[in-house]
Amino acid sequence: MSVSRTLRALGGKGMTPLRVGATPVPHAEILDHVRGRLSAQGIDLRVEIFETYDELNELVAEGKLDANFFQYLPFLDVFNRETRADLVPVVPVHIEPFGLYANRIDCLDAIPDHAEVALPSDPVNVTRALAMLDDLGLIECPVTVDEVATTADVTANPRGLLLKEVSSALLGDLRDDFDVVFLFGNQAMGLGVDTGTALYCDRGNPAYAEYLVAPRWSMGNPGIRALAGALQSESTRDFIRTAYAGQLVVAF
Repeated sequence: MSVSRTLRALGGKGMTPLRVGATPVPHAEILDHVRGRLSAQGIDLRVEIFETYDELNELVAEGKLDANFFQYLPFLDVFNRETRADLVPVVPVHIEPFGLYANRIDCLDAIPDHAEVALPSDPVNVTRALAMLDDLGLIECPVTVDEVATTADVTANPRGLLLKEVSSALLGDLRDDFDVVFLFGNQAMGLGVDTGTALYCDRGNPAYAEYLVAPRWSMGNPGIRALAGALQSESTRDFIRTAYAGQLVVAF
């Protein structure tokens, strides 16, 4: 179960609170950047930071958070379909790289037979990882649009790769335990890993833009509208480009 690490808020008297859940890097940092703009509009942006994303959608669906900022549309679609929730994407903000990393291998061609590969275990991201391995010719695992896959769907594995699905939150800690590990951009940056060192990296794919997400019934909330505007401002565009030195792609 994920645990809120900290709460960042101004607590200004007479201000309207807006509770947003986010993962630390870069989501909470981007939210921190727009805090002053919202404060000037009488909104106290309260950012609750979670080390993992296990509960973030549930907390928004239950009304315990007003919105969250951590996910892309395929992940949100699966959550809504499985829980019958009605969370909606408000605005896209940025796109993070997703890649293959190794501590002892310096290129894809050097991946040995029977290498141990750690993949994220949630349905959306294991599907994305398997599709990447298929595209790179390392396995055969045809994946169609709107379909989820598991390692059981691999139809050919000529190198005999040992594919293991593990909790996404653990991937960053397993780089010494596996030959190859998939890492999300936020994980790599949080660990100080340059995404340019990846064996292969998917960058700038608009299908995986990260969105501010809120309940459909809250779309008229002035705070949500103000936050959406702030996240898609020129100031935020410049912040993303400067603070992350090209490791993130602006999605608006």
